[in-house]
Amino acid sequence: MGMFEFFQLLSVFFGTLLAAPLIVSKKAKKRIFGFYAVALGCFFAIIVQLYLGLYYFVFANIFWLLNSFYGIKKLSKQNRKEIRSF
Repeated sequence: MGMFEFFQLLSVFFGTLLAAPLIVSKKAKKRIFGFYAVALGCFFAIIVQLYLGLYYFVFANIFWLLNSFYGIKKLSKQNRKEIRSF
């Protein structure tokens, strides 16, 4: 197994298998970890897609990467407001 097959497995593991159950969790901390897993999975997928010349798919993964960062930012702000309200 080569390096890029390993990156493909990592992108599927982090981007799908690990992220999906965490993102739908009721706890905000688990959702944040889910968004981090999506970002990491997208990063590995972008590496593989650039190597294979699949440039249109890179743009799709950048979209999901930006969405995961937006989700992390939104949940972090929400957590800060909840902490300050106590």
